[in-house]
Amino acid sequence: MYFETLDRSSDLTNGALNATRSLTKEFVFLSQDASVSFVAESCIEVLRTANHLIGNDKYSCSHHIGIPKEIDNSLCGPHQTFVLVGGTHAPWMITPDQLSRIKPAIRNAARVGVIGAGVFVLLAAGVLKTQRAAVHPQFHASVRESGYLADFDEATTCHHKTLSSAISSVAAIAMLVELIGAREGGYTENALREHLGLVAPAEKAQSKEHWRYNRLAEGNRVVCEALDIMLDHLEDTLTVAQVAKIMGVSARRLERSFGDKLGRSPLCVYRDLRLERAHALLEQTALPISEISLACGFSTPSLLSKWYRQKFGALPAHTRKATFIGKYAA
Repeated sequence: MYFETLDRSSDLTNGALNATRSLTKEFVFLSQDASVSFVAESCIEVLRTANHLIGNDKYSCSHHIGIPKEIDNSLCGPHQTFVLVGGTHAPWMITPDQLSRIKPAIRNAARVGVIGAGVFVLLAAGVLKTQRAAVHPQFHASVRESGYLADFDEATTCHHKTLSSAISSVAAIAMLVELIGAREGGYTENALREHLGLVAPAEKAQSKEHWRYNRLAEGNRVVCEALDIMLDHLEDTLTVAQVAKIMGVSARRLERSFGDKLGRSPLCVYRDLRLERAHALLEQTALPISEISLACGFSTPSLLSKWYRQKFGALPAHTRKATFIGKYAA
């Protein structure tokens, strides 16, 4: 499966990465040594953030520091991406014994990623000579001496066939974001970049529920516009008829659009947005629960408690107590 030529169905903006079978939900990170393990942890944080946005543990990973003395074919399977995490200060020199132990993982992987000095491992394995890759400028000369025949990609990340590469620890984060974006789509990729601080945040406060419903709407104008209006009026608790009037459409059309795209009524979605806001205020501020109720469109604390418990499985008071004392406070 390694380094196949894949049929292209959709490209990212760089025209190099394709949403195909080589894009996996499982990752295996192998760090050169402990000094670069933070790079793998940064990549793992990207996967955690993607799970947080999507709303489930879709992406998983394992992390190994140094080449284990005993490796079998289970280190990396055909449904996983194998990422070699190297530094940028010196080449990753690998012994013949280590190479023999790591080759099965390289062969088995659906996709291989190299970060920094990880490129030297693939060269030693004899599988990189003609593949296009992004290589740190400091390594250009030594990579050429190791038998690399292709042109270096001038970008900080590169995706060629089933090889993904990044020149450094910072570029590695972008590489992971691009891999996830190829699977999940550009809308998710942009949200992930914003959440990670790779781009300036939007003017509006971030809302995971708003993002999730927008994603499900797939660009439907009625649903997306209604979601924006709801987010702008969390305190006001507009009726479906009022939202429809602001938009200039019928309440029936609004209800039908939400049912077709989201499988939920506008009122249920509106309530989810308000509950999410209440949850954030409980965790991030010291506002009294009574004020939070009004700020999120609930006429009384008891009404907030009713819906909050149904959505989060706990009362607002429990969330507030955990915020100040700890999750497992008595």
